[in-house]
Amino acid sequence: MTTSESGIRTSLENGVGRILIHRPDRRNAMDKDMRRTFADALEEFDGNPEARCILISGAGGHFCSGADVGQFGAETIASSRRRMKQGGLRIASLLAAADKPVVAAVDGTAFGLGWAIALGCDIVLAGSRAKFCMPFAKLGLVADSGAAFHLTRLLGPLRAKDLLFTARTIDANEALALGLASRVVDSADLEAEALATAGQLAAAPTLAIAMMKHLVDRSVSPRIDAFLRDEALISPQMRYTADFTEGTSAFREKRPPRFTGE
Repeated sequence: MTTSESGIRTSLENGVGRILIHRPDRRNAMDKDMRRTFADALEEFDGNPEARCILISGAGGHFCSGADVGQFGAETIASSRRRMKQGGLRIASLLAAADKPVVAAVDGTAFGLGWAIALGCDIVLAGSRAKFCMPFAKLGLVADSGAAFHLTRLLGPLRAKDLLFTARTIDANEALALGLASRVVDSADLEAEALATAGQLAAAPTLAIAMMKHLVDRSVSPRIDAFLRDEALISPQMRYTADFTEGTSAFREKRPPRFTGE
């Protein structure tokens, strides 16, 4: 397995291109460099004829706890848009456009960006210990990286708003019942099940799988690229609100936020 300094590890074996999010001390929260390297790995595997399936997983018993909000720092709206286009928006676009089937093996925490990545995959295997949450409302932000698009497409507006507005956490079984996971697997068996599933897809007729993937996507939803353009306009502005300042301060200080709507 190739290790990058950013904390993203990759390997290619038996037709399966593996992307491992490796920052276990932060539950695999992805900083700016990790997001960019993750997107690079997706693009590389999708363009590599030897990679016939892409498998995404996380280290240390967790998938990904989201973007590292501590890195946002002093930004302008323009610089925030550039960062998003290189990171979460690029990841969402690459997942949607990939000709290769993409499998997510999700265990432990899958919050924010982590859950958005899983939602963008073609098959989501949830470990029995998996927990899913879109915590953006607790920080005074809007969901990004295509999360609102995928939740609305899969759940319909009412149930999508419930998860997005309340920022509540759901477990693997509720995710399965809602249609947000393909299968629930005992966490002890998740690695083996994910490799077996990815291996089966790697042995499948690659072009036919790609065409079926794109036909299914076009049959149930509008194009994600138009949605992501709107997201790129809206999301960066939220980082300049009083509510975002309060939300991130409350998160760091481990106290309830006091939002004002400003």
